[in-house]
Amino acid sequence: MPSCGGILFVSILLVLVLVGYSYGATKTKCQVVQALRNQGVPDSDLRDWLCLVKHESNFHYDAIGTNSGSKDYGIFQINSKFNCGRPSGTSTSICWRVNTYGCADSCTSLTNSDISNDAYCAVRIKKCGGFSKWNGWKDYCSNVQGSEYDYSTC
Repeated sequence: MPSCGGILFVSILLVLVLVGYSYGATKTKCQVVQALRNQGVPDSDLRDWLCLVKHESNFHYDAIGTNSGSKDYGIFQINSKFNCGRPSGTSTSICWRVNTYGCADSCTSLTNSDISNDAYCAVRIKKCGGFSKWNGWKDYCSNVQGSEYDYSTC
C-alpha cells in the first residue's frame, strides 16, 4: 500500500508539471509588442494585435486550432489552407502574392518560441486583408478598448 507521503509528493509534482506546461509556451504582451514593432507595426494598431492574440491563442505560441478542413498555427493562428505550408508560399509583401500563395513558412515553424516569422507573416496578412481575416478579432476586437490591451509599459 502506498504511503500518504508518496501520494502527496506525486500529486504535487503532477500539479507543478501541469502548471508549468500551461504557462511555459506563452509569450508576454511586451514580447508580442516587440515582435510586431520589429515588423514596423504602428503603435496605433498594437491594441488590435494584442486583442487578436489574446482571443486567437491566449498568447500561446505553440497553439494549434482546428477548423473544418484546415488548422490554425501559432500565436497569431495562421491558417494552413491559406497562409502557411503552401508549396509556393511567398516572402514578399505584394498583396496578390500573399493572398494567392500565403507566406513562405511551414505551419509547424509557426509553433516554436521564435515568433518573429509569425509576426512577419501575420503583418503581411493583415496588410493585404485587414484584421477581419481572423475570427477572434472580428468577434471580440473590432472596437477594442480597456486596460487589458495597454502596451505603454512595453
